[in-house]
Amino acid sequence: MHANVGDLLIYLGALNFFQANGNEIATSFCIFDAGPRAFDSLADCDVIVCHGGGNFGDIYPAHQNLREQIVGRFPDKPVVVMPQSFHFKTEDAMRQSASHFQRHPNLTIAVRDTHSESLAKAHFTDKVMPLPDMAHRLYDEFELLRTFRGSAPLYLMRRDVEASGTTGIAGGRDWKDLLTFADKAAIGRYRLAAMVAGRVNLSTPAIQRGHHRAVKRVIGELASRLVINDPWITSRLHGAIFGLLLGRTVTLHDNSYGKNSRYFAQWGKGIDTIHMNLDPTGAADHAA
Repeated sequence: MHANVGDLLIYLGALNFFQANGNEIATSFCIFDAGPRAFDSLADCDVIVCHGGGNFGDIYPAHQNLREQIVGRFPDKPVVVMPQSFHFKTEDAMRQSASHFQRHPNLTIAVRDTHSESLAKAHFTDKVMPLPDMAHRLYDEFELLRTFRGSAPLYLMRRDVEASGTTGIAGGRDWKDLLTFADKAAIGRYRLAAMVAGRVNLSTPAIQRGHHRAVKRVIGELASRLVINDPWITSRLHGAIFGLLLGRTVTLHDNSYGKNSRYFAQWGKGIDTIHMNLDPTGAADHAA
């Protein structure tokens, strides 16, 4: 139940992936409603799957803490982490987190780049799988929109903890600026409902279903609004992926620790509509 458009693209792509492979999702919860009843619901699952993205590390501790709880409480069940990018600010933070995952006997982590793959194999598990981001699964969803010609550039620049020196580009907006008040309200009502349910320890299948419908509608409407833009200039990984899904030409600046360049170094070969602009001000040193 992220508020970030990129994470919602990952979410929709993952559900597309599960449906295409005939996987039944028996239960689902997130950091907002991860109460005792939510954890109890995992007892009857065959496999526990953790959402993918770029939050594996210590930049977004709530999500990492939830994964650590899951591998600690369910050593008897296979756990799969969907495609992730790794980043830890310090070696100590990485080793402390890895200590939770190392104890699980059947943990598989999918990774989005070779840097993450090396960290995962060295410190977390011997079951590591390179895999592209799940948002690519949505390619067929935007087939009709790719026929539209764009006429004006879109500048989509991060303004968060992963922002680099490119945030000052004139005319730059971030995801929250591209969503309307109605978009935010449509998704936010389910986030709020999940928070309330989590406080009182209720299960939330109806909330999850409503959230899914709202996200599909919001992302579809956002795509229809943004397809008029071409080219896209962005420092968001999913700004680049979304632009490519819509058939736009993309210039991608790096984020603060090199996630964007690592991803397209891994999966961007042969894509002639993506151009990397590795501004040195956006390439901060990183510990792990």
